[in-house]
Amino acid sequence: MTNAGKTPRADGAYYPWFDWLRGALAVTVMLTHDGVIAWGRAGNFAVQVFFALSGWLIGTVLLHTDRAHLPRFYFNRAVRIWTPYYIALALLLSASLLRDHAGAKWFEFVFYKLTFVYNLFGTPQLATHVAEMPLAGTGNHFWSVNTEEQFYLVAPLLLVLAAPALGRSRGTWLALALLAGVSGFNASIIFGVTAAVVAAHDDSIFRRPLARIALAVAGVAATLGLAAGWSYDALAPIVAISIVLLLSMPGRRQAIGAVVGGMSYPLYLNHWIGVFVVHALAKRVGLGGPQATHLFSAVFNIALATGLYLCIDRPLLERRARWYTPTLGRRALIAAYAMIAVGFASGFVLQTAAP
Repeated sequence: MTNAGKTPRADGAYYPWFDWLRGALAVTVMLTHDGVIAWGRAGNFAVQVFFALSGWLIGTVLLHTDRAHLPRFYFNRAVRIWTPYYIALALLLSASLLRDHAGAKWFEFVFYKLTFVYNLFGTPQLATHVAEMPLAGTGNHFWSVNTEEQFYLVAPLLLVLAAPALGRSRGTWLALALLAGVSGFNASIIFGVTAAVVAAHDDSIFRRPLARIALAVAGVAATLGLAAGWSYDALAPIVAISIVLLLSMPGRRQAIGAVVGGMSYPLYLNHWIGVFVVHALAKRVGLGGPQATHLFSAVFNIALATGLYLCIDRPLLERRARWYTPTLGRRALIAAYAMIAVGFASGFVLQTAAP
């Protein structure tokens, strides 16, 4: 997802296991949407782990960012997130226009995705207006990218702009984590940031043997609770942050792992393409049954995502430092907040006016 790419810490450390984790999570989402994984919540659970990972990594970056460098943070996020996202959206809409009637509702949902508020105003309408969405709801998983984009705008307000005694306080974030755990509102992301704030005071705390045992016990216990049918919203974030922290072991970057982690974002965004293409071919020429269709679809998607990463994502990451200027950073900052503001205001008006 959106934290795909490099996994360095702000102090220069690198988490090689996160590359493999992101690849596995993106594949899980792909296989869930293709009907290979039976557990209906598998895709959402993978997203919860993505959220915890993003909270941990971005929270750590922001804890090492001061006000003067916020424009660079927004510029980096814009280059990393927006370009692959809008390419994926363009591919989705191009396919949709070949099949769908683009009515008023169609344009409404497209607008929400363009302005990163689909999770707020689009997903709640999925049950009643799915037939009017692009490709009958294909691309609904973009809601998570929109959630992360909103997180990138809200988190700096506390971690950078607020007084450190409040915004970077362990007490503040532990309270927020408790509130999120009870309410279920973005708990995985908030757990990730809370862990980053705690680690900022002691960067080895989650690598100590007792801490790792406690994380493993908490993760296993929460997993058993999920298997028993207990509250998913309460337990999934616990499993998610446990996985992230257990894998947060600094190490050396691995070439293959970097590609696996890097292709996870384009795979997450575009995995619907292989499903459509291969299933269409299966109807025309036959591919040897459902299992073969699933296999060809997965191979197609992984190859496509790897190509997109090597041709688009990786060059962007390698060049964005050369492209950056304070002016571009400020423009990215303004554009990020303006898009969300326009999207939110428009969505609010449209939903208020709806019969």
